[in-house]
Amino acid sequence: MSTTLTNLAAFIRERIPQTRERLCRAVQAESSGYAAIPAAELSPALQRSVETICALFGDNDSQPINEWAPQIGERRARMGLSLDDMMIVVTRIREFCWQELDAFGSDRLTIGDVRRFEDAINEFSRLLLLGYSQAMLALQEELRDQAEQIEAQQQTIRELSTPILPLYEGILVLPLVGAIDSFRAGQIMERLLTAIAERQSDIVIIDITGVPVIDTAVANYLLQTARAAQLIGAQVILVGIGPEIAQTIVQLGVDLRGIQIGANLQAGIELALGQLGYTIR
Repeated sequence: MSTTLTNLAAFIRERIPQTRERLCRAVQAESSGYAAIPAAELSPALQRSVETICALFGDNDSQPINEWAPQIGERRARMGLSLDDMMIVVTRIREFCWQELDAFGSDRLTIGDVRRFEDAINEFSRLLLLGYSQAMLALQEELRDQAEQIEAQQQTIRELSTPILPLYEGILVLPLVGAIDSFRAGQIMERLLTAIAERQSDIVIIDITGVPVIDTAVANYLLQTARAAQLIGAQVILVGIGPEIAQTIVQLGVDLRGIQIGANLQAGIELALGQLGYTIR
């Protein structure tokens, strides 16, 4: 172990309580991410970073840098700092260490000493960025898992909000509740057509009792769904048309020819059973 490097490490450690503020200001001046960290928190962290570098080149002790550098890299990733922020702090720590070397007297070091000094700085930078990158990958994986969970939950909600119920053999009931937008309408059509094909159903009863508002778009969606069902061989019975919705449909001039209408679900069931040759007794 070089005595000169040991003396350099001691020199930097002795000065760091006073010089760390200079390093802190330099980092915060260039990095918006680090600028958001209070100086009272950032300054001691920078001091510890420099001290781990000193331990490596001055004492040949790699444990402090192996423990601290990846840990602080991970912490900065979870705080939301960018890669640019990390590169800035790496650059400023390197500059700070070389400034301290100049203050100590660079002419006192051999080429081997300088190489070992620079290697220690590079090792800190490598471990810092390694901890940061591993944490970012873990965060991305967590976000993917959360996105998949949200998508699964949304799919469950869509299925619950658009239940397709097998009533009798060959008869499906689709009760619609709540507002219908373009996205939900597409889901309704897709799920209904799939259910018709899977169950080989002959009749679909669409109950709109729970739909509060019918506008041109919703009326067209319903009409398109009915036409699509007819194309794959199922007859459509529309039930639950209230007075206000009936007026809206008339005013909009929606063509419901080819679609049977029932006053309510009971009437729709009777119509469906009649078409299949059944009667209720």
